[in-house]
Amino acid sequence: MAMQTKSISAFMPAYNEEENILEAVSEIDNYLKKNFADYEILVIDDGSKDKTAQIVEVMGRENNHIKLVPAGVRGQNYGYGTAARTGFRSASKDLVFFTDADQQFDINDLDTLLPLVEQYDMVAGYRKDRKDPLMRNFIAWVYNLLIRLFFGLRVKDVDCAFKVFKRKVFDTIQLSDARETGVINAEILVKALKNDFTMIQVPVKHLPRIKGVTVYESGKRGKIFAWVKLSVITRQFRDILTLWKELRKESKSA
Repeated sequence: MAMQTKSISAFMPAYNEEENILEAVSEIDNYLKKNFADYEILVIDDGSKDKTAQIVEVMGRENNHIKLVPAGVRGQNYGYGTAARTGFRSASKDLVFFTDADQQFDINDLDTLLPLVEQYDMVAGYRKDRKDPLMRNFIAWVYNLLIRLFFGLRVKDVDCAFKVFKRKVFDTIQLSDARETGVINAEILVKALKNDFTMIQVPVKHLPRIKGVTVYESGKRGKIFAWVKLSVITRQFRDILTLWKELRKESKSA
């Protein structure tokens, strides 16, 4: 399924992923070099306190397709939204693919997504069997419901970090610097659809996190319960409200 006529930027936000980053980047590199003549892998480091950045720097010296991109001032944590926005703005190729650094997705699912970019501007994966604790899945269900109620966005899994976009989407829409959380995913889809870009949703595999610790949860992580940090919930709700206000203001001024 080689796409030699197109180029692709693949990026992943990363925060304290030293246990995952080497394998995660290597898997993406192995996949892309078999399917693309021209590609780049951008690791957006969001102020990691561990060896994430150092590992990527070493990989980059050995492979010029791999690049470390700080989300801001090195060593300072800005949040997922800022890291993702940095990735979208730094990507330079025909196609833009993003995923997470925690190895909860199978890169081979791109075999299904990539052919669809011939017909659609955005191909959005959704986790068909999400391998997260029950409490986090419940919070995600509530979050997706709020996104639908606030924005009318009928997406099965808005924050699924396995999406492919045509470059022209980001040449057209303007991303706000205000977003700190994963609400940036909703912002992109809402603005892109308002600009008449086309989208299809595709099921993808979701794997349990084996190594490392997610920043979204507090306390001991179990198979059923893992308490999502209250600070994460409040920041996400704040971002939903600010995005809603921005879109209303744009609609009134149009």
